Amino acid sequence: MLKNIYKKVSTETRSGFVAMKANLILICFFYSSIFFCFNVFIQQSVCAQSDSESIEIITLEDALSTALSQNPGVNNAYLDVEKAGDEVSATRTKYFPEFNVSLIERYHLTDDAFTFRKGVFGTFDIGPIPPEDTKISTSPNFTTYIVASVAQPISQLYEIFLLIKQREIEKAIFNQNLRSKRQDISDMVKKQYYKILKSQSSLKAKVEKILFLKELDVLVDRYVQTGRALETDSLDVKARLGRIEYEAFVIENTLTTEKERLNKLLGRDIDIPFEVAPVGGPSPYTIDVNAAEEEAIEQRPEIEEALLKLEFAENEVRIEKSKYIPEIGVQFSYIGNLNIELLPENIASVGIFAKWDIFDWGRKQDKIASKRKSIIKAENNLREARSNVLIDVNEQIRNLEESTMLIGVTKLDQNAAGENLRVVMNKYKVDTTLLQDVLEAESRLEDANSKYQKAVLDYWTARAELEKALGEQ
Repeated sequence: MLKNIYKKVSTETRSGFVAMKANLILICFFYSSIFFCFNVFIQQSVCAQSDSESIEIITLEDALSTALSQNPGVNNAYLDVEKAGDEVSATRTKYFPEFNVSLIERYHLTDDAFTFRKGVFGTFDIGPIPPEDTKISTSPNFTTYIVASVAQPISQLYEIFLLIKQREIEKAIFNQNLRSKRQDISDMVKKQYYKILKSQSSLKAKVEKILFLKELDVLVDRYVQTGRALETDSLDVKARLGRIEYEAFVIENTLTTEKERLNKLLGRDIDIPFEVAPVGGPSPYTIDVNAAEEEAIEQRPEIEEALLKLEFAENEVRIEKSKYIPEIGVQFSYIGNLNIELLPENIASVGIFAKWDIFDWGRKQDKIASKRKSIIKAENNLREARSNVLIDVNEQIRNLEESTMLIGVTKLDQNAAGENLRVVMNKYKVDTTLLQDVLEAESRLEDANSKYQKAVLDYWTARAELEKALGEQ
């Protein structure tokens, strides 16, 4: 009997030592994994820090300044303004005299004969001159003709003034197009900048979740070894970990694409590495609706462009009416004939020229009527532009108010979900709750984080939309 008892005790002791050894191995593996993950995290942080020292940090102000000076679309709009300025200068030259010079060099292939009839120059005491029909021939040779004229318009100066004014209005319209393009680019840069910030925040949240799931995975594996958890629990955690790592990978790719797009907006090579600086947390934004409407009416390029188009249409009517004025001017002309002996070599004259289209079958009246209809159309467009601007401003103010309120709500949900996960995790460590409760709490926190990040992005997007609606850059 003592031998059997000894064998039983020996078996139980050996089993206890085996279990103790397994537990020690598991504990060592747990702390080794934690230490390894911590070292990897520290090394990644150090590498990221060393890389960040060489990578450009772009603030929102720097991005806006660079885009407005280097974006191809903005530069093309600048070129349109400069082209319109060249058109103004070209039209202004019509004030000055017009010089024309023509040179013709011809070779006569046939003999040119000049016939003078008897007495063509008159009959005198000596008789008719010439006394009989006379024919003078010229031999084939080169003949040079020079025709030069200088014309100064007088009555057309009023029409030229109106044409110059028309070109200046067109230049002002291109200026408004430039303002609109600058505002569009500024709005796009802001939104892209905020998207990058959101992606970075989402990636940070995914990394934190990965670290949490890795810690939970080690804990569940230890529980599986001791029989406190099932193998399915471990597989569930690993599956969740794999999914989150995939989502983090997708966000990294999205972040890379968003940075390429921002580089394109900045007019730079898309492969230039950079990091964006935080813009600070959302702050309350209050605005006077009436003051905002007045500011938008004064600053929005659409309103100014509509006013300029109305002025353009009115000026076109004046131009058509100016065509009733006769064209009167002063002209000096010179004609030179070389190698033709019978013609004077130099003929110079000065005089007044006039042109008046007396009867045009009602063409001028019809054109004036057409231009007046353009005035009515421009007035309608102006009223429509005012209404659209006011609606846009009021809508963006409401969107900003809604997004500001939503940030507070989602922040409370985020805090509640984070505290709930902490409590449930502590309960799970002491075997007072199930793993499923931990995973559900973790999913709730992930959903709360996502909603809060979306609310923040919506806030900054609404802020950018309101600034654009007010006509700011």
